[in-house]
Amino acid sequence: MAALVIALLVDEEHAQRITTCLLSAGHEVIVAHGLGKAKALVLDHVCDLILSDVNLENGGSVFDFLRWLKNDPQLRAIPFVLLSIQPSDPAKYHNDGLRVAARELGAAKYISMEKLDPVLLNQELSDFATEPA
Repeated sequence: MAALVIALLVDEEHAQRITTCLLSAGHEVIVAHGLGKAKALVLDHVCDLILSDVNLENGGSVFDFLRWLKNDPQLRAIPFVLLSIQPSDPAKYHNDGLRVAARELGAAKYISMEKLDPVLLNQELSDFATEPA
């Protein structure tokens, strides 16, 4: 059975490429472009995985979203994976700190890629997104 992935992604190009990547692996994807929309989707859908851009713009922090999810007894079991694609030099500098913070707040994984590699992304997510039958 395919996994339902809710993806909180800011960059439209990345959102399209990641969606294509996950769809090609047989998964269903719902993209949210903002924190409020992502929260509403998580409350309205039973999902198997939340994939979030680590660098959100406008409307809150990904860590606020992660805290909110992990503090809810019914949602905390959903794997939460943080993703950074084409990180800027300042983002690369903070990469280790972001990884530690993500782990401490309950993220299942932190993935950082210089450029989106669809095969590698699907491999990284294979533990969390079940393969289609």
